[in-house]
Amino acid sequence: MQFSVGLGLSYIDTPTERLAKGFTFIENFSLGFNYKTSAKTNIYLGSNFGHVSNFNFANPNSGYNILGMEVGIAYQLK
Repeated sequence: MQFSVGLGLSYIDTPTERLAKGFTFIENFSLGFNYKTSAKTNIYLGSNFGHVSNFNFANPNSGYNILGMEVGIAYQLK
């Protein structure tokens, strides 16, 4: 099982109906499962949730919510 959390900062140069122009915060959460398929290979399957908003520093601040799926393959080189 794998869990990750991320927080980022970005800048939007064009206002939209949901976000004002300026700095925004991006929060990400992921939860998924790793499955070992061989001695050097893993497969990952999970989902993520993200939110983008300007933290109420400007209006509008409805933000955007993103729900996604993640699929990955990891191969150990050594």
